[in-house]
Amino acid sequence: MPAALIAQGCAEFRWLSQKVGAQPATISGLSGLGDIMLTCYGDGGRNRSVGVRLGRGEKLGDILASSSQVAEGVATAGVVVGLVWKYRVSLPVLTAVAQVLDSNLSPAEAVAAVMNLPQIEEH
Repeated sequence: MPAALIAQGCAEFRWLSQKVGAQPATISGLSGLGDIMLTCYGDGGRNRSVGVRLGRGEKLGDILASSSQVAEGVATAGVVVGLVWKYRVSLPVLTAVAQVLDSNLSPAEAVAAVMNLPQIEEH
């Protein structure tokens, strides 16, 4: 399941990046895919730490208050939702992350919602 979520999230990142004019080399390089891999697998990643703690049931406000470092993804998630509307793209994983951060979905509900989406053919 984690591999499916990460693969879908990477595809969404690529789709949105192309819509806003990013260069393919940036997306596939260290600042794109490299950063995503660190977030997903690196034990020291700030965004990953927030996600793990949310998954354990902690409240976002408590997590942020207990950290001296900034998890950029928290603020970026809302920006992504704005871009979803602006460019009229479907980004279910990235939107679900924002919904978890806004306390509209629990992490378990978000995963279930994304995993139950109809499969589409890859291009």
